Amino acid sequence: DLIRDEFHLRSVARAQVKGKTEPVDVFAIVDARTAALDQELLIWLETYEEGIRKFRDRDFTQAKILFSRFLEFYPDDSLAKMYLERSLEYEQTPPEKTWNAVEVFEKK
Repeated sequence: DLIRDEFHLRSVARAQVKGKTEPVDVFAIVDARTAALDQELLIWLETYEEGIRKFRDRDFTQAKILFSRFLEFYPDDSLAKMYLERSLEYEQTPPEKTWNAVEVFEKK
């Protein structure tokens, strides 16, 4: 949480690395909190984060809507594109009941 005091972050994934049993949340740094960051971007990042929450809660229809809205303003965002594609996929063919939105890495 210390890093959140100094930087604006956004979620990338929930990952479980080789040799560990508990997943960790992975974030990307958007910018330093001291930077004059575009307020509109901060508002849209909240839309992105809500999309992540819906995706992890298996609400793929709402996740799809939120990522689509985000991409209207930031069409080149690769993370939002990836989550939109996955939401569309899972909306059509839901993952297994045991799915927990964790990316498992078996190699270092």
